Amino acid sequence: MGRVFAISGFSPSRTKLFSHAVKLTRKEHPNVLYIGTAGGDAPERIANTEETFGAFGCEVRALSLTVRRYSDAEMDALLDWADLIYVGGGDTVTMMRIWRENGLDKRLAEIYRTDAAVLSGVSAGAICWFACGHSDSESFHKSEGWHFCWADGMLDLFHKVYCPHYNDPGRDSFDEMLREKNMEGLALENGAAFVEDGDGQYFVRADEGVHAYSLSYENGVLKKTSLPIRDL
Repeated sequence: MGRVFAISGFSPSRTKLFSHAVKLTRKEHPNVLYIGTAGGDAPERIANTEETFGAFGCEVRALSLTVRRYSDAEMDALLDWADLIYVGGGDTVTMMRIWRENGLDKRLAEIYRTDAAVLSGVSAGAICWFACGHSDSESFHKSEGWHFCWADGMLDLFHKVYCPHYNDPGRDSFDEMLREKNMEGLALENGAAFVEDGDGQYFVRADEGVHAYSLSYENGVLKKTSLPIRDL
C-alpha cells in the first residue's frame, strides 16, 4: 500500500494541507517534484509551488511534459529523486492523455505499488488517483458556460469516483451524474483531502465546517453519508 494525499481544493488554511503532505514523506526536508501538466506547466504555477514547499525547506523540481520531451532516463531520474510528487490542477482529461503518451501513468502506478514516494495533488491532481472524476475539463475547450463531464481512464488506484470542490457552484450536479456509474462516489469540499498511508484511509480538513461525503445509488435512490474527518 502506498501513500496518497488527494486535496479537493484550497481554503484559507491551505498551509495545513501542505504541511500534512510533507509529514507523510517521513523526511524533514523532502524533495518535491511538481507535475503541472493539467495547467500547461505554467511558469507562475511552478514558482508558486517552489515558494509553497520551499517554506518547509523542500527542494522543488518540475516535470514539464507540455514544454519539452524527456528521455526515459531523464523522467525516471526525476521520479526516483522525489520524496513527494505533487500534481497541479487544471484540465484533467488532457493531462491524462499526455501522461499516457509519455508512459507517466504506468510509472506513477508503480511508485504507488512500491511506496517509493508520496503521491499528492489538488483538483485534477486528486482525481487522477481514482477510477474517474467529476471534472470541468470541457470548460477549457468551450467558449461559453461552465461544463462538467466525466474524466474517465484515471490511474484507478482507488476504484471510486472522486468529486473535488464539492461546495463550489454547480458541483452538486455530481449527485445526479453519479447515477451513471456503478461505483461509490467521494465528494470533498474545498479544504478537505483523502489520505492513504500506513494508518489506512481517512479524511482530513484544514478548516472547520468542511465536509467529506460518500455517495452511492441503491435501487435507484441516492444515499449520501457524511464521513468522519480529522482536523489538521
